[in-house]
This record gives sequence, C-alpha cells and structure tokens, in this order.
Amino acid sequence: MPIVNIEGLGKIEFPDSMSQEQIDRAIKTEILPMVAQRVPSAMVAGLSPSIAGAANPFTKGTAKADPNYKVGDRYRYRVLDLLTKLETRETRGGMVKEVTDTEVIYANGRITDLLGNMIKDQQGRTFVGNQIFVAEYSVGRRWTTIFRATNRADEEDEWSLDLKVVAREPVTVPAGTFDAFKVEGNGFVRGRGFRIQMNYWVAPDRVRPFIAQEMTVHGQGKRFRKADRIELVAYRQS
Repeated sequence: MPIVNIEGLGKIEFPDSMSQEQIDRAIKTEILPMVAQRVPSAMVAGLSPSIAGAANPFTKGTAKADPNYKVGDRYRYRVLDLLTKLETRETRGGMVKEVTDTEVIYANGRITDLLGNMIKDQQGRTFVGNQIFVAEYSVGRRWTTIFRATNRADEEDEWSLDLKVVAREPVTVPAGTFDAFKVEGNGFVRGRGFRIQMNYWVAPDRVRPFIAQEMTVHGQGKRFRKADRIELVAYRQS
C-alpha cells in the first residue's frame, strides 16, 4: 500500500487501488484541511515559509514533461566515473534530426520516446517498454517499470525498477543550476544477479531531457559492473 507521511498527522496508508492523482486529491481536499483545523493558525503564521513548505511535500508542486522536441534541438552530456569522480572520454546526447508522433530521433542514431525513455542507443541496443521517465513529477509519486533490453552480446534481458520522486532540490551541472525533481530507483536484471541503483534529476520546465543521472550496477557479490554519472554540459532547444 502507498504510504504518505503527513506532518501533524503521521503516516497514512492508501489502498493500492487508488491512483497517485486520487491520493494527491484526497490529501489536498480532505486530509490537509483536517490537519489545518488541528494546528492553531497563529502557529502556522509563525513558521517561516521554508519550514511551512517543508511540512507539506505537495507545496513542492508538480511538473509535466515537455514532449515538444524540435528538429535542431541539441543536448550534450559528459560522463563521470562515480568511484573516481574523473570524467571519461565518453559523451552523450546529440542533435535532434527528426520528431515523429512517438519518437525523437537523433543524428547519432539514438532514439527516445517523447518523455526521454531510451528506445535505441548509439550502439544499436534496443529497449522495449522502458518507462523510467514519466509524464508528470510530484514529490512522493511512485511507479514501477519492467522492460526488455538487448545487451552487448545481442541477448535480451528483463529489467525491473521501482522508482520514487523523493525531493525537489537544486542540482548543479556544467550547464547551470536547476530546480529539479530527484528520482531514486532500485531494481534488478532478471536472471543475471545484477542489482541496479539509479538517481536522476529532471527540470522539465527548463530542459526536456534529464539534467543528471547516476547509475550503479552491482554484479554478484560486491563487484561493480558499472558506476557512472551523466551531466548536462550544454543545450539549445526551441
């Protein structure tokens, strides 16, 4: 069951049958007014805006993904090794060459959907059903994505990730500082014994794809198979 911790009331469990939108509406229209009746208005007035906002995660707002990619949009990312903090020679991103009703096609061969989910990467690996990025972000939102992806040996793996929007916070990358939603994800690659940890930051009101992303892939035991951070270096979009 989804659990939301509400200041002044405690943790509330909601039925699995309720959507995130229904939960948000119930909190805003029914639960928070009840909490307000229990807290003296003078006490509320005495709180600083930052403290009052922190008490209610829904004051962090909601942001919707911007699917309006245009031909000529450019995004350039750098890749850092999370363990050494050193920049690798690998770069990512690219220039948008074509936009269809469902896909964004880059000049380097990479293809994503309109939310930024990878469909095909620069190496030709494919991803089916990938929903790591979603249409709307609000603190507390949770979802699960299960998708198929080909690996470097051209074998198909099944990935499963549980994701949650955990905060809205400033994130600084070479392209600037952005007021972003932070998403945390944990999961596994079925049958491989790989554990996945992921964090990413999005600010869809300013940049269509992600601002930064961290991914760690643990092999069997404590061995790292991959640990990198991707950061937006520069962008131009219309």
